[in-house]
Amino acid sequence: MDYSISIIMPCYRGESFIENSVETVEKEVLLIKKDFEIIVVIDGFVDNGFHRAKALEEKYANLKVVGYEKNRGKGYAIQYGLKQCQAKYIAYLDSDLDYHPKAIGWLLEIAEEKDADLVIGNRKDRNSTFRYPLMRKVASRVFNIYVDLLFPIVGVHDTQAGIKLLSKNAAERILRFSEGKKTAEGFIFDIYLLVIARRLGLRIIEAPCVFEMKSSTIGVGKSFFPVALKMWKEAWESRRDLHI
Repeated sequence: MDYSISIIMPCYRGESFIENSVETVEKEVLLIKKDFEIIVVIDGFVDNGFHRAKALEEKYANLKVVGYEKNRGKGYAIQYGLKQCQAKYIAYLDSDLDYHPKAIGWLLEIAEEKDADLVIGNRKDRNSTFRYPLMRKVASRVFNIYVDLLFPIVGVHDTQAGIKLLSKNAAERILRFSEGKKTAEGFIFDIYLLVIARRLGLRIIEAPCVFEMKSSTIGVGKSFFPVALKMWKEAWESRRDLHI
């Protein structure tokens, strides 16, 4: 079947929310398009998330649930999902729905009207909703400054927003460069995506999004800092793979 948009939802330890997340995305995207598919990628069989999501395939004919036994990272999950997509446009968003799926419609509209190869969420946009603990908001902005210094070619306001949309053609071209790169398998995948897109001369447009933190795949409290430090390290190491 031909779809107008594919939606990838990478999921790690999602047994407590994946059913609600799939149902919410299904409901929201139906307001925009009727011909779409949802691809849930279970990033490691570490809980009952795969079985709970898989059971929903009987309810939703446009849902495809895939996964693998060992946790590999968000970037790996997204790349795994990209290879499953059939639509002209592909969006991905965090499966805990910290980013509200209604923004998919905004990104898709911009892509179609402005012939964009990538449309990326920007939490700093004046039309965005950005509800985040102050310390995390500060950390996010400092990390973006760090990324700007390491990768000036990127030139966007928010590299790490967990909602982005690509054309199928752009996704295929980017995958040729990112696939198999170890540092592209984690949270730094977004940087790979943008650096490679710039080098390929792809058209990138930023768009508002709705972000309200409910949980955090990079940890909360004391667990946040080790993961944050790992992201800083991986960003630095990725310069080698990206030949910067």
